[in-house]
Amino acid sequence: MRYLVTGKQAAEIDRHTIEEAGVPQLVLMERAALAVAEEVSAVVRDRIHDRILIAVEGGNNGGDGVAAARILQQRGYSVVVWTLNGIARQSEAYRKQIGLAEKAGVRFTDHVEDGDWRVVVDAIFGVGLTREVAGVQKEAVDRINEMRAEDPGMTVISVDIPSGISSETGEILGTAVRADRTVTFGYEKVGMRFAKNACGAVTIAEIGFFLPEGYEASAGLYSGYEPEDVRRLLPGRSMDGNKGSYGRVLVIAGSVDMSGAAYLAAEAAYRTGCGLVKVVTHESNRAALQQLLPEAILQCYTGYPGEQSGGSVDSLPLTEETLRWGDVIIIGPGIGQSETAFRLTEQVLRLAACPVIADADAINLLSEHTELLEETAGKRPLILTPHMLEMTRLAERSRHPEREALHRLRKNRTGITEQLAAKYQATIVLKDACTFVTEGNAAGLPGYLNTSGNDAMAKGGSGDVLTGVIGGLMAQGMRASEAARLGVYLHGRAGDRAREALGAYSVIAGDLLKYLF
Repeated sequence: MRYLVTGKQAAEIDRHTIEEAGVPQLVLMERAALAVAEEVSAVVRDRIHDRILIAVEGGNNGGDGVAAARILQQRGYSVVVWTLNGIARQSEAYRKQIGLAEKAGVRFTDHVEDGDWRVVVDAIFGVGLTREVAGVQKEAVDRINEMRAEDPGMTVISVDIPSGISSETGEILGTAVRADRTVTFGYEKVGMRFAKNACGAVTIAEIGFFLPEGYEASAGLYSGYEPEDVRRLLPGRSMDGNKGSYGRVLVIAGSVDMSGAAYLAAEAAYRTGCGLVKVVTHESNRAALQQLLPEAILQCYTGYPGEQSGGSVDSLPLTEETLRWGDVIIIGPGIGQSETAFRLTEQVLRLAACPVIADADAINLLSEHTELLEETAGKRPLILTPHMLEMTRLAERSRHPEREALHRLRKNRTGITEQLAAKYQATIVLKDACTFVTEGNAAGLPGYLNTSGNDAMAKGGSGDVLTGVIGGLMAQGMRASEAARLGVYLHGRAGDRAREALGAYSVIAGDLLKYLF
């Protein structure tokens, strides 16, 4: 398992290491600078002729940059330090590093020089930035981005986090460096997960933070899985098992001539290891599903009695017997947003006794009827799997224009999602380039930030596969919080494998099914 930290948590880890463990700040800075120097060395081909520009400001992040310049200078590289001098107070560590670098013969300049730079190191702001970048720092950030655009052969390396990126949320604070590589220290920062384009390839350098045993778990740090976690977390299999041993998933999905979502969710549940899957869908999907997934049990309908006159929940084909069949119920993929679809969703939330996963159309319907979520909160384990736009509808309920609501969510996605999860006593899987999972701390678990997946998965149907994976894990006995986290990781890992085999452009949702295990 890996842990991720916010800027505030990173500052506390620094403080604990320096003040309580007694590790001198300059020792940590020297180790950080050495990691930056190694990253630069991996890019530079000619020590003498490949010029290196290191942009620094007067804080500790700038001190890392100055120390890296000294190390590179002493190794024979051609280095220039660009000092911005845009803040009133310089840190003591920064001033000490300036003195050491001057003694080593490092060249300093207060303006960027034209010329061919092989590497530009961004050591302007670190993880403590909370305000918008302005003044000379904004000019410097914009100039670095211009240089990168003008010279495709140039590499930009950021120190700890690209300047201008919020370490808490990933928000761009006015402007931000667009790095090709980022060297971060000890832990990846939460905001970096939400700002992948700005960070480029990330190296996590160990620099000697000294923490008591169990600190990460007790401090409530965000977590993410590593490949070695999968075997430990997967539900066990028994040599004496049968199809009844591994649970049943009831998939209520699809509408008239809309079989794809039902198929993807149902097969994903099977591929994840559950024993039986039943699909409740419209009769028009029967032939397609029988051909695509003959292993599934089908319960098809042609229409709902009383729909035109309003009818009642009791008139729907989801009988008590059907609802009792599943160990977990999936509702939403491809069901549409008709009155019938809402009544199906309402019936499941009010009457189901087993865990429920509400996805896609069910979430959009619930965003217009949040009272249903409030009335049924805590009735049974509930997982909601919105993407960012669906989440704005759930959270804002049309209080703000869609674009404004999305901006508000991006500025505080973890906080908003945690609040909503607590309110509805649900596990929320907020799907995005970095998917976030939380129960609002109700389960005593820190938020989960997914570490797998890629842009090749940005195709229709990928979310249906994820829903089926989570359902399959829950059917085998995993708790909602555990199944959501592991399901998200497995889904992303399948996307990574599919991209490696097929390329970023060619992967489609159905390919994820082939690479789950």
